[in-house]
Amino acid sequence: MLLILICLILGLLAGLVPGLHANTLTSALLSINIQDATLPLAIMAMFGAQAISSYIPAIFLGIPDEQVVLSVLPGQRMAKEGRGLDALTIMVFSSIIAILACIALFPVSQILYPIVFPAIQPYLPHILILGVLLLVIRSKNPFGYLFVFAAAGVLGREAFIVRMTDPFLPLFSGMFAMAAILTFSTSPLPAQKPPKAPEASILKYALVGVLFGWIADLLPGVGSPAQIATFASILVPFASAPAYLAAISSIGVSQPIFALSTAATIGKGRVGSVAEVSNLIPISENLIPLLALFIIGTVFACLFIMVFRKKIGEIAKIDYKMLNLFLAIYLIAIVFLLDSWAGILVFAVSTLLGLLCIRTNVERTAMMGAIILPTILLLLFSIN
Repeated sequence: MLLILICLILGLLAGLVPGLHANTLTSALLSINIQDATLPLAIMAMFGAQAISSYIPAIFLGIPDEQVVLSVLPGQRMAKEGRGLDALTIMVFSSIIAILACIALFPVSQILYPIVFPAIQPYLPHILILGVLLLVIRSKNPFGYLFVFAAAGVLGREAFIVRMTDPFLPLFSGMFAMAAILTFSTSPLPAQKPPKAPEASILKYALVGVLFGWIADLLPGVGSPAQIATFASILVPFASAPAYLAAISSIGVSQPIFALSTAATIGKGRVGSVAEVSNLIPISENLIPLLALFIIGTVFACLFIMVFRKKIGEIAKIDYKMLNLFLAIYLIAIVFLLDSWAGILVFAVSTLLGLLCIRTNVERTAMMGAIILPTILLLLFSIN
């Protein structure tokens, strides 16, 4: 029980501190050879807490975790309008809705996954290529979108080949956080208004997110909520920033839950922490307690955010010029500590790519090519 409590707190910290991820902490815990039967449960609780608390730096600091990277765009926009706490409330509300829907659909997923996965497996690369073509065609600047997507894809592929400790950190911190710092360094956050109750329309987008979270676990190598949200934008007209935030937070919670289902039924855990846990204990024999602990972790983090949301909103009072300077130094330092000079090089190139995207008015979803294009190449040459 003590280990579970410790991991809940570690999960909160992993979400709040950019560059620290539940997967990294999982590897650290496994490396010290903890002899405790509750370790797999504690890892799932930690992962659930981290999934929620990572919303805070994404919205207020513009520093994305790879799971919620696209929440930076509408989240920061709302924070700049003084509605950052609204954005946070929407993501928490949507996460709770997603949990309830996933509990109801979990038994159905265990029946459907073994049927659907073999049927679509041969066509996965074609599905992704079609999705990319639709994204390009729908863009305001198709040629610019295609160029940024391809350039991001090449950069992402090289980052993965180098096998850095955390290739996502320099990639997305450069593209989104550092590019924004260099572009908006003189724009302070306004005082954050008290949050309003989410509109009823948010419910349908949260439920749509659950559907896409279920789909995410059918696609090997495309399990990131950010990737799935990119393709979801083709099929679902997200009418507003709150709608988009509701969907991506719902995907972020439902995808790990359904990953437990795929691990138990088709032997494929699409999430790092689920894959690690599957090496410790049989998922199918411990499905209920693992699911329960992940849900406990997410609810724990949601309660933390709702209790301390006024304190969180005070981030806006910080001198933004000094904050941006601190974040820039921090990002460079953490990238170097985790990924050495290779990470710094990727960070620099990804920052330039992010600036190019902003200056040419290309939708920043194009930068998700950093993970989508390598996935397509992987699937074309090696279907899992």
